[in-house]
Amino acid sequence: MFAVLLTVLINSKLNKSFSIGFCFGTGYFGSSLYWIAESFKCVGLGNYGYVAVVLLVLYLSIYSAAACFLTKRFSRTRLNFLILFASFWTLMEYARGIIFTGFPWNLIGYATYNIPFFPQIADIFGVYGVSFIFVLIVAFLTNKKTMPWGLAIFSAILIYGYYKINIYDGYIVPKEQCLTRIVQPSIKQEDKMDLTKFKKNLQKHITLSGLSSNIYKGKMLIAWPEAAINIPTTPKNGILNYVSSKLPDDTYIIAGRDKIEQNRVYNGACVIGKKEGILQSYEKRHLLPFGEFIPEFLLNLGLRKVTPGIVNFTKGTSTRTIKIDGFNKFDVVICYEAVFPGEILDDPDSGWILNITNDAWFKDSDGPAQHLTAACFRAIEEGRAVVRVANNGISCVIDCNGRFQQRLETDEVGKIDVNMPSKYCSTFFSKHKNKTVLILITVLIISLLIRGYVFAPPYRQNA
Repeated sequence: MFAVLLTVLINSKLNKSFSIGFCFGTGYFGSSLYWIAESFKCVGLGNYGYVAVVLLVLYLSIYSAAACFLTKRFSRTRLNFLILFASFWTLMEYARGIIFTGFPWNLIGYATYNIPFFPQIADIFGVYGVSFIFVLIVAFLTNKKTMPWGLAIFSAILIYGYYKINIYDGYIVPKEQCLTRIVQPSIKQEDKMDLTKFKKNLQKHITLSGLSSNIYKGKMLIAWPEAAINIPTTPKNGILNYVSSKLPDDTYIIAGRDKIEQNRVYNGACVIGKKEGILQSYEKRHLLPFGEFIPEFLLNLGLRKVTPGIVNFTKGTSTRTIKIDGFNKFDVVICYEAVFPGEILDDPDSGWILNITNDAWFKDSDGPAQHLTAACFRAIEEGRAVVRVANNGISCVIDCNGRFQQRLETDEVGKIDVNMPSKYCSTFFSKHKNKTVLILITVLIISLLIRGYVFAPPYRQNA
């Protein structure tokens, strides 16, 4: 894919480079983001979702076009071209991950997940660094002179990954007395939005949780998915009190819920105990554009968010770190938040990460699998196990090396019991986040520009 793009780009003229990158972007993003249209069908908008996909793809393609144009514009030698392409491509990936609240979905680095040992380098550079190294290797392999460099980098990364997984002593040490139960009810999105079925859906969560039997005698945390309680909870409607009344002693539930407070609606999660009621809550801080909120100027034009209700969700401000007596503290991440590298851990001493999501919007498409891959990279980056709880996506336990320990597939109804780790290892990335790869790319670009324009002989760029 990139080999073809590089070959076409390096032999093209400067004034064609933007359109070449744009065409590549439309193919890449169009083929990988088609599934977003499924969410529009769930709310009765039919095929209008494909219009939204086209607009999104056209927007995202600007970034790949910019990477190609900048590479062509500032390259002075073949080596400069190859390194600058990897640098500008990664820089544009980072840019689209922050501009307009960000959309860091389907980064090139995620494509390496199925290459054995390769993704482990994310614990140093993060997924943006993986993107840079992967594109650089592909670029080097397209040229005979640089091919040995590409093979050497590729081999070094595989050796590092092999060492980390098979030789280095891992981090997971189970704490037997604290059990975490993952519940996947696999409720269709149409049924979740039908509020006449709310009691039935809630009872399905309770039944799957095994609250009536309570065969486990120690402390237990039960995790329900995002929007498990999708009628906004208030002190008057008593929904949380009802759930609390079903809990045995020493059993807690963390449930995704909608919340109304001071005429504001939040997408969040709360921890419920039998005696304590609500122990702690977290409200989602990184909201999904058009799914959970619409900018005010677009609201004034008559546009509305895709999800039910005309009111925008409000951005939360509370900490995502959950502390329950007798359990290791952990950080909770809701749905879309899991795709933002370096933004999912509030407390550096948290032992693991809980990712609750719905994903029923996307049915049996590529969406849930892509979302899952992002969660796997967050585990590698932060050096912590990730528990993923989906309504109808893919629920699983991911160890700190990004590997699955237990898993429930799409449309599968069930639960998973797991003893969460009491030991973890803070990685280089967890301490420095994305700064490392940004500094590296910036230094590379500046160095290559200085070398190419100050010390190199005159170079005739294609016009």
